[in-house]
Amino acid sequence: MDFETFKEVIKKAKAEKPLLFTLGHDNIPTIESIIDFQKQHQIILPPKYIQFLFGFGGGYFGYANIYSLDKDSYFFILKHNPAIIKDLLFVADNGCGDYYAFCIEEGKCGEEIVFYNHDDNTIKDTGFSDILEYLVKIGLNQP
Repeated sequence: MDFETFKEVIKKAKAEKPLLFTLGHDNIPTIESIIDFQKQHQIILPPKYIQFLFGFGGGYFGYANIYSLDKDSYFFILKHNPAIIKDLLFVADNGCGDYYAFCIEEGKCGEEIVFYNHDDNTIKDTGFSDILEYLVKIGLNQP
């Protein structure tokens, strides 16, 4: 999903269900803070995730939450990424101990979203090609 389509879906959702957008969001990062995060943790974040952060900051998003780069937030991405889980970067959770994540290969996050089940430590495909699709389907409960 491209970002312009994503913004149109949000605009429509806000008109139809304004209560979904009443909870606050995290601080929007600067380009410098994104570059610093990537350098410090030797990881390249997906472009669509960065676009989302620039537009919305992270935190509460409709029925979902999305981890952010806001160090002062409960949703700060590093608060939800245990060192024991390698090759995954958790970006959201389902509230039951399971996570939605990007796979990391050679220091670069893929765009696709996978599901990490904490009960059996399995990783499953979600069918979400990127973070924007995840947010539309889970966060806004749209088909």
